Amino acid sequence: MIHRLFIKNFAIINALSLPMKKGLTVVTGETGSGKSLILKSMGITLGGNGDKTDVRSGKEKAIVEVELTIKGKEKILRRIISKAGRTRSFMDDEPMAEQDYRDSVVSFADFHGQHEQQYIMNPATHIDFLDSFCDSNNMVQKIDETYLDLTKTLKELDTLNEKQQDAANQKELLQFQVQEIQSIDPQIDEDIKLGKEFKRLNHVEELVSTVQRLNQSLTENDHSIYRQLASTVDELSRLSKYDESLNPYMESINQASVSIQDTSAELIHHIDSLELDQNHLKEVEERLQAIEGLKRKYGGSIEGVHSFIQESEKELDELSGLDIAISSLESDKNHLKSSYQKYADQLHSIRMKYSNKIGSKIENEMALLNMAGAKFEVQIMQQNDSGSPIVHEGEPVKYGPKGYDQVAFFLSANPGELPKPLAKIASGGEVSRIMLAIKSVLKKYDPVDTLIFDEIDSGISGQAAEKVSEALEKLSKDKQVICITHLPQIASRADHHLYIHKSIHEEKTSVTARYLNDEEKLKAIAELFSGEIVSREGLTSAQQFMDQARG
Repeated sequence: MIHRLFIKNFAIINALSLPMKKGLTVVTGETGSGKSLILKSMGITLGGNGDKTDVRSGKEKAIVEVELTIKGKEKILRRIISKAGRTRSFMDDEPMAEQDYRDSVVSFADFHGQHEQQYIMNPATHIDFLDSFCDSNNMVQKIDETYLDLTKTLKELDTLNEKQQDAANQKELLQFQVQEIQSIDPQIDEDIKLGKEFKRLNHVEELVSTVQRLNQSLTENDHSIYRQLASTVDELSRLSKYDESLNPYMESINQASVSIQDTSAELIHHIDSLELDQNHLKEVEERLQAIEGLKRKYGGSIEGVHSFIQESEKELDELSGLDIAISSLESDKNHLKSSYQKYADQLHSIRMKYSNKIGSKIENEMALLNMAGAKFEVQIMQQNDSGSPIVHEGEPVKYGPKGYDQVAFFLSANPGELPKPLAKIASGGEVSRIMLAIKSVLKKYDPVDTLIFDEIDSGISGQAAEKVSEALEKLSKDKQVICITHLPQIASRADHHLYIHKSIHEEKTSVTARYLNDEEKLKAIAELFSGEIVSREGLTSAQQFMDQARG
């Protein structure tokens, strides 16, 4: 329900803030006063098209805004139209992309006379209206759940069947890969250890020759380090006879000499253990190459190779169990298909049963609104689909979360005319009365809380006008109804009377809007009889209509 409308710099409206009320609100005023602008501004805020011509002359932008409650939540909708024609949209002060905004507000209100904003004019909603009228929402929920389970099962089955088709080749490949890895059986960090071993073995000759050369320098040569140190010790020993303080130095050099002898002996022992075993070197090199080859193919590291083989063995197990899994899914599919078919057939029967009832009710309502002879049809169709597991009358048909039916509302406004899709019927007062008839029958199933009628009284008078006013009054018990009218019959039944006035001062136009009290309302209804100059007869007639409306 809309609580407030705010307009700024919109067409001839400078600034206007209007509280909107429950029940039936009628909008009246002299010709050209701006009545339609009030409704148009609401329409733009609730998803309609804005245009640069909507911006007040001399202003940079127009602003239209509504505050409303939807499903118990307060919302503020705002649209800003620039003089260049660009429209920006906001919900609760957050900017939104245009299409997202339109999609979000589509069910907030219906504007009759502006097809693109009428929720019921969208054929995709017709099946929901029919199901609500049939009171079959529980059945729709069941079929929706079954549909989700069935589509999920079919998808899994397709995946497994594809796997099974490739299973032989895939199984052979996986077995080869697993065998290749197992035949080499690389251990964690083995590549690091082999790399070190390969470097050592690949440089044995250099190690031996270099150590031998160094050993000559240490102890074997005539001028080796060891011999030079021994000579130094002899000299110090001789001199120590004269100076005993040299003994510690002599001892240190003597220890160094012993160390060099020991080191030389250990080096000789080490190189004696080094043998250039070309076969062992080849074995190490080949093993290292084999492990590096596995790493390149299966994960970049030995850990990756181990993970690959684990996944491969798991997949081999799955491939081995494909037949069992497929058999189980086939059983699930058949069960779900049978359940879906049963629910879809039941839902189809319910829809067929109630489609004529809803059509008759709407035709009766249209007859009361001076549209005798109009025909309303609920057409239930199916679309063939050769690949579908669901059938109707022996033929495979397209199916979805709401069954296999496609529902569309058709209407013939005049006797002798073939019914046409609801979305293609004529605009203006006729379409508004058709919508009023439909809304009156489907009001408790319609999610839209606010209904706005622009030209509903076009071309009617007398008894038809009285019937339209009664229908609007009834509808307003469940919905917020806002209606521009020129008929006293409708105005007299309103809960609230909004009067629009236009004035010109110093070549500037301004528009005001206010709710009338009972006395002012009487005069405004009288104006609908006799024009701006209210006659005594007009006041009398207005009073009679108001008395009649109050019962």
